[in-house]
Amino acid sequence: MTNIDNERDERDASTSQSSSITSPSRGESGETSLKAMTPPLWSHPDLVAGVLIIVASALLLTRTSSMPFMTALLPVTMLGALIVLAALMVLRALVGGKGNRKLAPRFPVFSDAKAFWCIILAISLYMAGVATIGFYTSTAIMLPVVAWLFGYRDLKRLLLADIIFTGGLAVVFVVLMGQELPAEFFVR
Repeated sequence: MTNIDNERDERDASTSQSSSITSPSRGESGETSLKAMTPPLWSHPDLVAGVLIIVASALLLTRTSSMPFMTALLPVTMLGALIVLAALMVLRALVGGKGNRKLAPRFPVFSDAKAFWCIILAISLYMAGVATIGFYTSTAIMLPVVAWLFGYRDLKRLLLADIIFTGGLAVVFVVLMGQELPAEFFVR
C-alpha cells in the first residue's frame, strides 16, 4: 500500500473510533466542528507556494513594461503561464479540502532548510555572476556546480547537458531572436 492509502486508512479508523465512542462536538449552530481534525488552510503548501508565485510574477511583470516588444515577449509569456499555473495550485488547495476524495499527504513547505538556503545562495550567486562575468559563462559554470551539489554525479552526462543547454540558449537568443544578453567578461 502507498503512503496515501495508509494515511486514509488511519484517518478512516480514527474517525470511526471517535464516532462510535463519543459523538462529535457541536457548535452553537449545531454543525459538527472539524477544526481539531484538519490543519488550517493557510498552512497548505500549495496555497503558500501559489500565492508567493503569483505575487513575485506580478511584480516581475511590471518590469517588462519598459522593454521593447520582442524583448518582453518571452518574459511576459513565461510569467503569465506561471500566474495561471499558480492560480490552479491555489484553486486546488482551496477546493481539495472540501470533498471526501483522497487527499495527498501534506508535507511541510520548508522540509529541508539546508537545501532551501543552498538554492537561495545559488540563485544569488548566479545573479551576481550574470552581472559580473556574463550570462553564458555564469550559466555554463552554475548548471554543473548546482547539479553536482544536489547529488547528480554522472560527470559525462552533466557536461553534455551543460553544453547542450548553454548552446541552445545562445542559438535561441543570439541567432533566432537577435537579442544581446549581458556581455561576457572576456569581450568587454
